[in-house]
Amino acid sequence: MWFINPRDKNFREPSIHSENLNNFDVAPDKTLTLDDIDNYFNLIVFKIKDYISKLTDEELLDYPDNCEYTKFTLILAQFRHLHTHMGMIMGFIIDDTGLWPNVLGLTHPIPQNGDYNKYC
Repeated sequence: MWFINPRDKNFREPSIHSENLNNFDVAPDKTLTLDDIDNYFNLIVFKIKDYISKLTDEELLDYPDNCEYTKFTLILAQFRHLHTHMGMIMGFIIDDTGLWPNVLGLTHPIPQNGDYNKYC
């Protein structure tokens, strides 16, 4: 929703959603199975890939219907949002363990032989 158009009047919550499931301040009234999460993830991947594959460079500066943000701003905002949450999670790990998680990326490629230390 936020990646494509948070103001989409036709948006419907996914079938796995229940009230407050996305609210970390409220204990959920249901438990999602790994299959539930995996299926929902695959649906999101399909939806985003489909959206991106049809999006032209010129359309990046367009505003979705009833939305005050450009398509580019919405996409960028989701990367920033994810980055913020990952930073929070890393902070909790560091605070709880006293160890720094090993971050894979450009200078630390994904190990190919399965030999991986999750902390620096």
